[in-house]
Amino acid sequence: MIWQPLVEDGSSIMPHQKNSNAQEVEIEDDVSREDIVSAFRFAMVGHFRSHIPGTNINESTLLASDYLNHFHELVMLFEALATEPEGFAQDLRAWRPLTYEEHFGQSGFRDKNLAIAAYRRAPSEVRARFDEAVAKLHRESLTVIAFVGRQLDTGQPLEGACQDAVARLRVLINEANAIATGELPAQPGQPEDAGDKGGQAAVDALFSSNLGRFDP
Repeated sequence: MIWQPLVEDGSSIMPHQKNSNAQEVEIEDDVSREDIVSAFRFAMVGHFRSHIPGTNINESTLLASDYLNHFHELVMLFEALATEPEGFAQDLRAWRPLTYEEHFGQSGFRDKNLAIAAYRRAPSEVRARFDEAVAKLHRESLTVIAFVGRQLDTGQPLEGACQDAVARLRVLINEANAIATGELPAQPGQPEDAGDKGGQAAVDALFSSNLGRFDP
């Protein structure tokens, strides 16, 4: 007679059951839930990158810099407003910041669905930096729109204010574009790995030169 180990309720465990349980424990020990999630995410990123060639989506960052056209339009509005206030004042007041997904959701971009899906799978560090840069663009856009709007309401000259607004927005657009394209140029005299600090330095230098001008 072969002795069988008993469990708490007095029933025996068959040899094949014992081996099965041991195998399950071993699998759980070897492959954690985090490992599975990480492998899945890696596979999804690879899937999106395989569909990106031939589009305007960056294969490294999984971001499309076409989103920044939303802010380029605002820059062009300021440039036009400086010379023709009556023709573009209403367009400027109607401009509202759109998120990445909102912009592509209502755009005619050919690969807009892929752009949205890829953005959701972009490397977390890259997307966090990009989202932060976009948030700065949103805040600055609303700030300069409000300031120039007050200039319009009071009949003050617009050329200088519009030029400053354009300069400030372009610095932030360039910063966001560098993140989206994976190109963060370093300033002269800085090591290459300090390139991500160069954009912020340019922002700080420009904004400090006009400190208080766009305050509410």
